Amino acid sequence: MNSLKINGHMKAGIGREIVGDFELNFSVSKSRGYLIEIELKNLSDAPKFIKEIKIGEIDSNDKIFMNNFQSWGPCTFVNPYEVSMVLKSSNVPLNFGISPVLWEFKDGIVSDYFVATDHEFAGFLSSNISHPYFKWHDGNLDVKVYIGKTLSSHESVRIEKLWISEFDTIENALQDYALEVLKDHETRSHSPLFGWESWYSYYLDISQETFLKELESANLKYEVFQLDDGYEADIGDWLKTNSKFPDGLEFLARKIKEKGMKAGIWTAPFSVSESSDLFKEHPDYLVKDDEGNPIVAYENWRRKIYAIDLSNDEAIEWLKDLFLTLKSYGYEFFKIDFLFAGMVPGKRKSNLSPVESYTRGMKAIAEAVGDSHILGCGAPLLPSIGYVDSMRIGSDTSFEWNGTDTGAPSAKYSIRNALTRNFMNKWWVNDPDCVMARSQRTELSKNERMINLFVPALLNGQFIESDFLGELTNEDIHLLMSALNFRNGNSTVKFIDRERYVITTKNSKNGDVISFVNLSDSVWKADLSYQIGKKEEEFFISYPLMKSVDKNLEINPRSIEIVLHRGKRYLRRDDEKEDDGRDIHYYWGDDYDGVKI
Repeated sequence: MNSLKINGHMKAGIGREIVGDFELNFSVSKSRGYLIEIELKNLSDAPKFIKEIKIGEIDSNDKIFMNNFQSWGPCTFVNPYEVSMVLKSSNVPLNFGISPVLWEFKDGIVSDYFVATDHEFAGFLSSNISHPYFKWHDGNLDVKVYIGKTLSSHESVRIEKLWISEFDTIENALQDYALEVLKDHETRSHSPLFGWESWYSYYLDISQETFLKELESANLKYEVFQLDDGYEADIGDWLKTNSKFPDGLEFLARKIKEKGMKAGIWTAPFSVSESSDLFKEHPDYLVKDDEGNPIVAYENWRRKIYAIDLSNDEAIEWLKDLFLTLKSYGYEFFKIDFLFAGMVPGKRKSNLSPVESYTRGMKAIAEAVGDSHILGCGAPLLPSIGYVDSMRIGSDTSFEWNGTDTGAPSAKYSIRNALTRNFMNKWWVNDPDCVMARSQRTELSKNERMINLFVPALLNGQFIESDFLGELTNEDIHLLMSALNFRNGNSTVKFIDRERYVITTKNSKNGDVISFVNLSDSVWKADLSYQIGKKEEEFFISYPLMKSVDKNLEINPRSIEIVLHRGKRYLRRDDEKEDDGRDIHYYWGDDYDGVKI
């Protein structure tokens, strides 16, 4: 535990450091590791604005486990030297708030909230006032907090607690970290939902006519049916529909409820388009720069998008009225997107930090919708705990497998984040983005589609489908239903490397399951006795079949291998397509006789 240095000093029981006009006081205690509590004081006789401050530094190495602060950003192992070279030579636009501190990180790798080296884990337990992060450069990790507010003369504030521990495996460290975070948070409690939404079928081309057509085709037992982007008059003008939705939002909610499902709706409530009525009528609702001009938070929809100033009482009342109205229309599922905009640095009406403003806005939404379901997306992770029921934890999925690991749409990296951030399901229901069963209008192979369907089911996250329902073949529907039978279990994930993972699921609808997920482009020859651990080996391999066959599996590139165990039976599944179009599933049992199901 010698790698962390608090502003030049090794960890100790208490510590004090003067940094310019500010004093840092540290208190260190044992808590399954070391818990560091930090107080910041303005020593000046005048108010002082504090942007950010360095807490200390950690020795690093050639590999770190890093995390981006928001839903779409990567969470994975990286070689920081390699990534730095790629970023410095890249012209990839890192839009959508890849870092709330820098808005890009070409001058160093940033890991937000937590980071791990080869033997040590460091994680902040909250983001209530500041945005905490670790910035890698030249073999060191600077430990910093971005605050972005004024402290009055001699004012003291307690900033985020820092937890440090050594670990045997990164998986155990992440599980322990999740539990430590929960000590300082209350959570909303909702179960994973099965539903349908419009985005990956229609994108912005959705209309009232096509939405109602899909609603009429909804013959599965969906719990929620959600309208996504494309209905609104403009970004910010959420209650005004465009010409494609002549009967308005209340009409659609009623139609959904008549089908026995919860009505769901998408908004980006902290974002305001330059062309919206809200922008024209209430420029005072926006975060400003030093000259008083609205700050561009990001660009999308071919327009500049500005951020709501959530420290403004009038803007908060507008926000509450928006969600109270949508709830009164009959909506019970709220997907709130592009939430990072609420944390953009800038001038606000009240002296709140960006993080304090963000949580104020999230609290207003949560209070307005009550016990309805909130799905966060494009959201700062730690400050959202307690305000969302489910949370997107990866990039948008895609009809193509590969993409760039910068938060851009990608089937591969959407699933990768579902695996690496599986530990976060203690804070909310993880949402790995939509599943798609379709064999048409997609570039994904059947194996890639199976990963897209089965991993979210095995991890028991949100399971929201986005297909053209009338175009699904019988095989597509069978594949979807097969995946649904692996839900409701409790899962842990083992990281083999950046592209290979083992999921152990207990008590799913199909019983106990162990699954091998190969995201790589090469065959994975898995030695079961090594890959799955002693307890799982005893559980899955001590039965007759595994004593008589090779314990090695070959998992094809971009595919998933699922092994089932029911009671004292070992079952391995194979699929076969019959000439008459039927989908036949074989489960190989202890006597190695295939049985058709």
